[in-house]
Amino acid sequence: MSLLPSNATKYERALEKTCARSFSLPVLIDRIRNPSQSPMATLPWLAYERSVDEWNEEWSDEQKRQITARSISVHKKKGTCGAVEEALGALGIAVRAIQWWETEPKGAPATYDLEVQLPAGYKAEEATYQEVERVVNAAKNCRSHLGKIALTPAALTQKPLVSSAVFCGEFVTIYELGRIKAD
Repeated sequence: MSLLPSNATKYERALEKTCARSFSLPVLIDRIRNPSQSPMATLPWLAYERSVDEWNEEWSDEQKRQITARSISVHKKKGTCGAVEEALGALGIAVRAIQWWETEPKGAPATYDLEVQLPAGYKAEEATYQEVERVVNAAKNCRSHLGKIALTPAALTQKPLVSSAVFCGEFVTIYELGRIKAD
């Protein structure tokens, strides 16, 4: 059944036929708008809508979903240490900001340093440093200046295993090669 009048053109009838097929497609607005359920093809558009400041195609799917999900929370806190911690936390990176007044001796006003704990998938290299710096600069306030970033890989966070052995009461005789006597 057509809703077009009897004098509709050939183009209008073809357009009606094309549009009729599009109405049969499932529209899953509730899934598309949810970062944890959105198809990966539409996730960059959702991230754009939520004003995600930093996006990297090399991130895992879970990191992309977390960045998108936490974007609103980061923007609510933007300009605070909490925003920096949350933005890096979405990538699975633990961070501790050390403000200038917390150091001994006190540093230059409006400066801070970061102690960054990298997760298992990251390596302490220049690309990681630059990625952390980009995310931090997008979330921090403009008046504060980043001092240094101390990257600690996940492998170095384990407590060191220390062992020792003591061997007492034996005499060891060392012979020259070829002078060993068989008993």
